[in-house]
Amino acid sequence: MRPVPTREDVAMEQILNACGRPHDFPDFALEATETHTDPSGRTVHIRRDACRTCGMVSVRQWQGPLPTGEGLVAVASRYERPEPGDVPGLADRARQVTDAELADFLAAHGFPDGVPEDFAPVRHTTTHLDFRLQVRASQFMLLDRGRPLGDILPVPPSADSADLIDAVPGAALFWPPLDDGELPLAVVLAPEDPGPSPAYARIAEVSCRFHSGHVVLRELAGRELPLPPLPSGHGDYRIRFHVAESGCLLQMWGQPRTKPLRPA
Repeated sequence: MRPVPTREDVAMEQILNACGRPHDFPDFALEATETHTDPSGRTVHIRRDACRTCGMVSVRQWQGPLPTGEGLVAVASRYERPEPGDVPGLADRARQVTDAELADFLAAHGFPDGVPEDFAPVRHTTTHLDFRLQVRASQFMLLDRGRPLGDILPVPPSADSADLIDAVPGAALFWPPLDDGELPLAVVLAPEDPGPSPAYARIAEVSCRFHSGHVVLRELAGRELPLPPLPSGHGDYRIRFHVAESGCLLQMWGQPRTKPLRPA
């Protein structure tokens, strides 16, 4: 399903294009920010630095220990596009995107008629809901309206994972602390981050893009429960899942995509 662009998508391209090259990276030091092991068992050192103007990521990679004295080491370099949430000033720039700029961007990406009329409107309101879900196999789902369970079950390798949540565009799978039975679930849909609740034992977060802004809660082999239209329309949302033995809290708000946050 091809995603329909948002004002944040327009703003991100504007920021990246305006920055150009050379990027404003910090002074480079041959010190790894992460490592992994290749198939031959050698250690691969990786250093990532983000441009301070646009967030573009410089990735440098080398193998083996650093040489002593005047030895040389071969360093491979490449660029990676940042996550939207890591682009400096994205929210402010998105608010400045005009209707004409959005329309031009939509047309250039295959949507000459603009945002489809049946998509969720942007609403700056917060909604509180309470459900009692029938949980099976410690699972329930949040899906784009009309999306099949097969998009998230079994969990594909490409999914973002925060231990309590697995997510792909348009689908999220939740793992509450209950094998089978009735789960009290509070849901908060908000235009901005409502803040985590300290009343729960564990909290995890992921980003997820929803195609139309219309979503449903889905029990495994059970009911499909529609939610109200998402408050920021279609696009990227942050999902925060709180768990406790007494029940769970699910918060969602519009926010440019960034990395998962796993529970401590």
